[in-house]
Amino acid sequence: MTGLGLRGRLTVLYGTLFLVAGAAILGLLYLVVQDRLEAELGSEAADDRLALVRQEAAASGRDTVTLPDGSAVPVEEIAAQIQQGREDIKDAALDSLLVQGSLVVLAVGLAAGATGWVVAGRGLRPLHAITRTAERIANARGPERDLSERLALTGPRDDIRRLADSFDAMLTSLDAAFDAQRRFVANASHELRTPLALERTLIELEITKPAVPGETAHLGRTLLELNEKSSALVDRLLVLADSANPVEHPVRVDLADLAGAAVAAVTGAQQHGIEIRTDLRPAPATGDPVLLEQLVRNLVENALVHNVDGGWAAVSTDTEGDATVVCVSNTGPRVLPHEVDGLFEPFRRHRADRTQSVQAGVARTGFGLGLAIVKAVTDAHHGTLRAVARPEGGLEVRATLPGPADAGVA
Repeated sequence: MTGLGLRGRLTVLYGTLFLVAGAAILGLLYLVVQDRLEAELGSEAADDRLALVRQEAAASGRDTVTLPDGSAVPVEEIAAQIQQGREDIKDAALDSLLVQGSLVVLAVGLAAGATGWVVAGRGLRPLHAITRTAERIANARGPERDLSERLALTGPRDDIRRLADSFDAMLTSLDAAFDAQRRFVANASHELRTPLALERTLIELEITKPAVPGETAHLGRTLLELNEKSSALVDRLLVLADSANPVEHPVRVDLADLAGAAVAAVTGAQQHGIEIRTDLRPAPATGDPVLLEQLVRNLVENALVHNVDGGWAAVSTDTEGDATVVCVSNTGPRVLPHEVDGLFEPFRRHRADRTQSVQAGVARTGFGLGLAIVKAVTDAHHGTLRAVARPEGGLEVRATLPGPADAGVA
């Protein structure tokens, strides 16, 4: 029964209980009827009739009895026939009771099983609704995940109704928590942009003054670098917050163009001996061009930033059926297979050597948001993301997005 669902197990349980109960009743009835037949067939009246036949034969001085057809039959044979007749009657009655009773019990058990299937289905209907809703929310990604959906189960306030109400309350709490988190990230990022811009302006004004001391100028340049890193973090947080929203006005773009621009924008890779390999075939897709550009740029920068001297990074775009694929692989520090999924979570880094890099002309501290943004943008465009750790070190990341036909954009 391990392969049966709850409804099937309940049906088997109902049918089995009725069969066991019917078999027990049939067994008791068999014993009662057997005892009654033995009592009736072995009664004093039946024995008296047999004794009367024997007395009549003894009175006539013969040990035989004349039958209506004139034939003479021994008295003891008559007695044996009477006794055998009793046994035959009893056996026939008990056999008939056992066979017909078993058929009735089987029919009632099957009917009980069918009734149990219907009753269990009606009773489990609210649980199926809860399961479908939970699966739909769990399997949805990014903006597809609708936590505003509710069961709103009606009917008597029984255990299932309480479970459904508790599930709705949990969804309400989760929806409020996620909304508050997204609003906080977006609002905090927007609010931080203004003081960071003002801070950058004041620093630039200070270090460009005539006859500014060298130490002050050096301190100012250091502060500008820190300001640039803070601005980059704020921008990435904004992108991460925006990518959690559905794409309202998708347009057609070519991922090959975006990948080419991302590779061209990255300078200084050769000074560390990193070879950039490209295989950019037409890869039309639809979506938010800004977010898709960020997706491709993050993949390329991640492959170059987290690399090794003398390594390589390969960028390719292509179509697979109705889907569009951008694939970026690279050499780099070795990543264990169980560590790959964690790299796509916000503020998660592989090792300390992944927190800072000056390779590929991208001199900045890593925030652990690059691949998280890639995943969020992919989910927002109803795509899939697959990453594999290369045995020699580095990653291979494939982002598969729906093609123009799937998105309904010509």
